[in-house]
Amino acid sequence: MKTARTTFFALCFCLLAAVALPVVAQTAGYTKLNVKGRVQLEVPGEWTISDAEQRRLVKEWGEKVTGIPTQHIASLSVQSYPAPSRMFVRVSFIPMEPPITQADVRQEVQADKQQVLKDLADGWREGAPTMWGGLAKHGVKEVGRPRFAVEPIGGQTALIISYGRTSTANPAETMRVTQYHVPLGAEKALITLSYIEGDPQATAAHNRLKSSIVIR
Repeated sequence: MKTARTTFFALCFCLLAAVALPVVAQTAGYTKLNVKGRVQLEVPGEWTISDAEQRRLVKEWGEKVTGIPTQHIASLSVQSYPAPSRMFVRVSFIPMEPPITQADVRQEVQADKQQVLKDLADGWREGAPTMWGGLAKHGVKEVGRPRFAVEPIGGQTALIISYGRTSTANPAETMRVTQYHVPLGAEKALITLSYIEGDPQATAAHNRLKSSIVIR
């Protein structure tokens, strides 16, 4: 399992850019989104959904800022409206070689959960200095300590990395970023939810969106 473990814990550091993008929909209620037939979720109808070109630009900006290359462009990128956005959601699909199934994850967690969490933390600590060093050049700082966990989301098992950083819109505020790494065989879904801590509306939106997620 060494190769699978190494592949599984290869981390993607995704920074969500707080930039003003055109609004593609402003309708009442919620919009149900289906991402590649694998991840479903609901977002408020007035939120901004980035098109393919905008997602590509965010990827390039993130690589420039963090100094960490990524091998994929997000399949979905949504941010709350109006600007400056208080919550972001991204969904990406990353190839897994060799494939790792949900059964593989559950087996490893059941056999030695503490080792799984240690491997996850070690993978994070290996790349985090480069990420934070790049972000510091743009005035973004880490807030608190990262958290590592194994939890269910959308009916599947996810390995979770959660950390705080200063908001790009207001350094006095903290953006809570949580990555959900969900192996699905030949690829993994990476769902990243980010919101401003202490903002009741952003927190409520985060909780509702998270509860709407279904992963197939």
